[in-house]
Amino acid sequence: MEITTKGNKNVTLTKEIYVDGKMVKTISATINENGESISFNTDYVYDMELYKSNREAIRKIEADFEDEAFTEQDKIIENSSASSDKQGGK
Repeated sequence: MEITTKGNKNVTLTKEIYVDGKMVKTISATINENGESISFNTDYVYDMELYKSNREAIRKIEADFEDEAFTEQDKIIENSSASSDKQGGK
């Protein structure tokens, strides 16, 4: 019997969206350690009525969050490439 393990290091970004001090929704993005993959999640809508009545503004926040996450992914890829170059392309 062979037992093996594999660990992963991910970066997770989260944003809580509030309307008039009341949390309406949470969103998150997870980027793997070398930046090769990114996933987005709408974690939960806490108040559907507030969400619906502020949908346009909330969607703008979500789009800005996606841009932030892709920027972070680019930084991870850049750092991963720089680190690989310093190690002789390993």
